[in-house]
Amino acid sequence: MKEIIEVMNHQRHDWLNHIQVLLGYLKLERYEMCEEYIRKITADANRDTLVSRLEYPPLVAYLLSFNALHNNVRIEVEIPAPFSLMMLEEGPRLGDFILSVVKLYQQHALYNDGQSNTLLLTLHCEEGALQVVADFAGELDVGKSTSALDKMQIQAQAWGANVLLAPHTASESVLECLFPLS
Repeated sequence: MKEIIEVMNHQRHDWLNHIQVLLGYLKLERYEMCEEYIRKITADANRDTLVSRLEYPPLVAYLLSFNALHNNVRIEVEIPAPFSLMMLEEGPRLGDFILSVVKLYQQHALYNDGQSNTLLLTLHCEEGALQVVADFAGELDVGKSTSALDKMQIQAQAWGANVLLAPHTASESVLECLFPLS
């Protein structure tokens, strides 16, 4: 319950900030900036809609609340075309895998002297395959994360996925998995 309240407070704060920015642009008669800012807000809302359409509640809730609850990593989610994990035979298993990837990077991210650690998570489903790409930039405990990522690679490969982990350094890590779908 505490997390729900924290997420709602974070969202309320964000919306009040958006309104203040728009009011500032209106007072300055910067109408083109208002329009651009509204497009940004709309794009963010559309991205959240695509996350919701994954329809796997544990993953959707975690992704939508992530930035409100974690301050050591900012996550951005890209889903080029809508799809539902629940429409895939392996959906729940894949949803849990994606969730564990995000948690792994969050757990092993180090505080970065005021710099923001970012995780770009791209989920793309088409033509009988699900591509999952986690692209981390910032400060990472590479020693501890390596063994956990090795286990994830083995698990994904056991499910028939093609897996690439490169580069994997203290400042950047990219994990790409291509899962064949039946």
